[in-house]
Amino acid sequence: MSEQHGPALVFRKFGLAHRRPDGEDVLLADVDLELPTHGFYAFVGASGGGKSSLLRILAGLVETREPAPKMSGELLAWGEPVTEEHPESLRDQVAAILQDEGLLDELTTRENVELALRAADRSPKLAAGLLAQVGLEHAPARPAQLSGGMRKRLAVARALAQSPRLLLCDEPTAGLDAEAARTIAKLLREAHDQDAQRTTLVITHDLDAFAGIADGVLVLDRQQRTLRLERRDYQPSPAENVRRSGAVQAGEPAAVHALRRLLLRLAAIGETVMESLRRLPPFELGLVLRTVARCVCEPILFVAIAGAVIGGLSTFFALKNNPVHGGFESSLLTGTGKVATAVLVPLLTGFFFTARMVAGAAARLGTMKRTNQIAALQTMGIRPADYLLTPLVWGMVVAMPLVTLAGVVAASAAGFLAARVVSGFTTVGWATAWFASVDPRDMLVVLAKTTLSGYLIAVTCYHLGTGPKRSGAEVGEAVNRAIVVGMALVLAVHAGLTFLVYA
Repeated sequence: MSEQHGPALVFRKFGLAHRRPDGEDVLLADVDLELPTHGFYAFVGASGGGKSSLLRILAGLVETREPAPKMSGELLAWGEPVTEEHPESLRDQVAAILQDEGLLDELTTRENVELALRAADRSPKLAAGLLAQVGLEHAPARPAQLSGGMRKRLAVARALAQSPRLLLCDEPTAGLDAEAARTIAKLLREAHDQDAQRTTLVITHDLDAFAGIADGVLVLDRQQRTLRLERRDYQPSPAENVRRSGAVQAGEPAAVHALRRLLLRLAAIGETVMESLRRLPPFELGLVLRTVARCVCEPILFVAIAGAVIGGLSTFFALKNNPVHGGFESSLLTGTGKVATAVLVPLLTGFFFTARMVAGAAARLGTMKRTNQIAALQTMGIRPADYLLTPLVWGMVVAMPLVTLAGVVAASAAGFLAARVVSGFTTVGWATAWFASVDPRDMLVVLAKTTLSGYLIAVTCYHLGTGPKRSGAEVGEAVNRAIVVGMALVLAVHAGLTFLVYA
């Protein structure tokens, strides 16, 4: 770790470009600049010029499922090279306040801060002091109840919980009135001054809020494709605030670009599967237990009703339409019981479970991706797989067999009622016939089918839900795809194992 008096950020012949199908959109070229440590810098430039892209690179938030921005030259943070992979040594030194805040809605106001403290190996008891520092000691319990200004304050408290050396802020005053914006700016400055090693970089279009607060103004000049550091009283001209098209130069051919995207998406599938296995030991045991309970309780009544309908109707029609008019009824029940218990009810339970649980989980994950909640986890040094994938896998792997059992029990009970109404079977007579050919192997096969199905739909749900999301429409598309792919996987698993075992 370099000494605190060295430069915080160093750009040496640094270039940055977005890879596009029609070429490379050059944002920066040949930037040579040093930002001293402990500076508080406002970062300005025309919209779409690359400010947020640079911030996400510094924060380690480069999207791995799409072609990464092309970087050239060097970008150093305290002498450590910053690349698209983002060095692990910087993860606990950088915190980011994102434009959408990325507050975790499922946690309370205090729990948002406590999670960041635990991730930084600091005592969760510090949360009360941090909330008081930003004026939220009496804030509502749920983030959804917070006003826009209060949400910004909570995002500041959560970022400070990490005690970062580099604090990155993306439009922290956006959507606030002048007084609230000035309050947030002062709050950021006060937090900055409490740590002599901290460097703060604030993307803003509201320089008035930071007047007299910033030590300097970092300007991204879209036309010149460069960065420069101006004095604290700098004000951009109206022309500089107008977005202009950047230089587009020849890049990789469109076919190569499309192939790159395809390979990244295929690699991402493999990475999700590997993460589901590597991160299987629970990181948040309480979260895993709550997820298991939710995955069991939410669909179980729906599945039980569906199982009862299936078992009752199949038994009713088997006996009612007996071609030998009352003969071989025990054999009919035996066949119906075998098929319902080992094949039909588990398969349809898989469909019902997928329809009930995958839609909600994929929508939740997609919304978290869209609102930067997943990015917020990453900036806290928390692997999204630990917090989201592992609970989902455990929840669905444990819940699917249990919910299937509920469906089988309901189907059997309804089958008994139908047999009693149609043919007057006694309890013992029905049970003897219904379970006559159901053996332990059938139960093992059902367990294998439901467990594997639960794992596959959990991985599918996570993978599709956490992919890039630029709009609400993409969230909805991911939900639909998760349901369709999940049902296809359930069908493939049940058909494959059933044929393999019984053929």
